[in-house]
Amino acid sequence: MNNKILKKIIRAAIYIRVSTEEQVRHGYSLEAQRKRLIEYCKQKGYKIIEIYVDEGKSARTKLNNRKELLRLVDDAKNNKFDRIVFWRLDRWFRNIADYYKVQEILDQHKIDWECSDEEYNTTTSNGRLHLNIKLSIAQNESDQTSDRIKFNFDMMIKNGNVIVGKQGMPLGYTIAGEKKNKKMIKDPETEQIANDMWENIQITGSVRKTLIYINNKYNLNICYDSMRHYFMNEKYYGYYKGIENYCPPYVTKEEFDNVQSLVKRNVKMNKRHDYIFSGLLKCPICKRNLSGFTTITKSGNKKLKYPGYRCNHKYMGNCTYNKRPVENTVEKYLINNIEKEINKYIIQVKELNEKKNKKEPLNIDKLKKKIERLTELYIEGRITKEKFDKDYNETIEIINKYTIKEEKVDLSKFKKIFKKNTLTLYKKLDNNNKRNFWASFIDYIEITTDNNYLIHFKK
Repeated sequence: MNNKILKKIIRAAIYIRVSTEEQVRHGYSLEAQRKRLIEYCKQKGYKIIEIYVDEGKSARTKLNNRKELLRLVDDAKNNKFDRIVFWRLDRWFRNIADYYKVQEILDQHKIDWECSDEEYNTTTSNGRLHLNIKLSIAQNESDQTSDRIKFNFDMMIKNGNVIVGKQGMPLGYTIAGEKKNKKMIKDPETEQIANDMWENIQITGSVRKTLIYINNKYNLNICYDSMRHYFMNEKYYGYYKGIENYCPPYVTKEEFDNVQSLVKRNVKMNKRHDYIFSGLLKCPICKRNLSGFTTITKSGNKKLKYPGYRCNHKYMGNCTYNKRPVENTVEKYLINNIEKEINKYIIQVKELNEKKNKKEPLNIDKLKKKIERLTELYIEGRITKEKFDKDYNETIEIINKYTIKEEKVDLSKFKKIFKKNTLTLYKKLDNNNKRNFWASFIDYIEITTDNNYLIHFKK
């Protein structure tokens, strides 16, 4: 294949970012950026590979919270494109440190970037100096803006005004009032639910019982963590960030404090035992992780406790799995059968690879020549871009489909299982280290409805 010809078509990734405030104040809409950048790439003759959109994100937002930017960086590591295109430099970064973290990765993979509405030259020392100055100014402006916003928010809270939208309201509250004078009020549609929620927790003393009661009575699907966070939200007694009477309360301060002790007690009870298979056992019906719990049984005059697992979503009305696997039973099965299960897995992988290798051989060179011809025809203007994209993508799909790599099993992580004294030493470990042992080579274990075990190994 003629690589020089292929490189003439630059694979471009479009990156778009706009914060919520910018959309409101300046009209920097995502759609406007999208149209501008797509048109820019067409004019340049770039082939658009992917469009990455971070909506409602400031350029100063931490890297791990700009999910689309992280996805772009991962794709850059896999060399999915040659160039990144964005509207202006401030859409990309306003933080010098973060900029160079990402730039280092792009340099390693020889990926460059450009702005559609600004010009930068990073190939010279003067160009890089200009870029640093621009980023420093942008970072300073962002810091000043952040300080102003924080000051305005603090003033709004002191005046009892709302700084979040309706989606950020706790259950039982909504927003009323004009744009600059919005207040939290009780929501007529959910007020009774909130009243019942707080009344029930004080009667039962249990977050879980209250959750089941509320979900069943009002046909809701609230999860356990959300219910806990409701009970820990200080707005329910009218208090927020040092401001009393911020909103109409559902309970008194004394009632709120009493419930906090109940919520903390519920959490402590669940942490008394280090569950060996925490995060490793999955429900066969809803596919969620089974949670550890302690079952108490009576034997004569004695109470016996033993650890087990259950699907919490069954008790919330979202699952029908009613089995309760016992930890000792699961552990005993693994100790007695793990070598057999590993050998069975290795055989299955080998058989799968043999089937793949028996596929009718594909003439890859012929398909690559087809791509080369398509490229030449497109550059010469003898076929449209739509025709080129269609035939190119279809050909690549065929190549990928018939060039599946063998699934290799990393046998090294299984070798320790076959040592004679491994399982003897295992019995001396504490529960936390026992879990680490199984998790080192087991992805998850599915307990079927008929109490069999399906072990999924890590590849």
